[in-house]
Amino acid sequence: MRNLFRFIKVYHFILLFILIESFSLFLFISNHKFQQSKFLSFTQEYTSAIFSYYSDLNQYLSLKDENDFLQTENAKLYTLLSKEEINTNSILNEYIPARIIKNSIFKQNNFILLNKGEKDGVKSGMGVIVDNGVIGIVSITSENFSKVTSILNQNSTISVVHIKSKQNGSLKWNTYNYMTAMINDIPNHANIQIGDTIQTNGFSSIFPEGINIAKVISYNKGNENGLCNVNIKFLNDMNTAKNVYIINSLIKEELEELK
Repeated sequence: MRNLFRFIKVYHFILLFILIESFSLFLFISNHKFQQSKFLSFTQEYTSAIFSYYSDLNQYLSLKDENDFLQTENAKLYTLLSKEEINTNSILNEYIPARIIKNSIFKQNNFILLNKGEKDGVKSGMGVIVDNGVIGIVSITSENFSKVTSILNQNSTISVVHIKSKQNGSLKWNTYNYMTAMINDIPNHANIQIGDTIQTNGFSSIFPEGINIAKVISYNKGNENGLCNVNIKFLNDMNTAKNVYIINSLIKEELEELK
């Protein structure tokens, strides 16, 4: 308060001048319709320019996440194109880009809704992934949308492998925390360490081999059946997942016939 009084005392002549000029301008504009319309036109144009600037700025900032996502995907394409040889016969999957429009993570049986459906080539049984993990499996489709059984569903089972030991297991959600799950069926003799990577093993035609899913956070080798319970933490945050890929396996029908 003392600083305010000091400021007014030092600059009181300037402040008084600005006040008188502002009041004079107000009286002048109020009594002259032409100047009033000109002034309103000027202020409208000026404020509109400001709002336009801030609107463009907000739009730019909101696109940051989208730009980051596109840059990551472009990097993958450049990596693929930089390979000396690409055997087209080895391409076993097609990827349909989609967007999550509804998601649940706190129920025992969670589901996800995507903005792609039958008209986009989506079918029941297709896997859904993100850049750093598995999202779930398509369960129901309509013409324009797809319902996905989330990996955060007690009825979901994903076939995985512990990379270091090459031991295979089954990943199931523990229904407690949307960032953690459990892997069963890994033998006690497997050399498991905290921080080890878990990937899809490609045993099913739903998910290709080699997709990173999680890291080991703890394990228990005390089971009587000789199997180890492994607790893992997902690499992907299911609560923030937005852009996904639906996997169309080009050899699924052939594999199913052999099974």
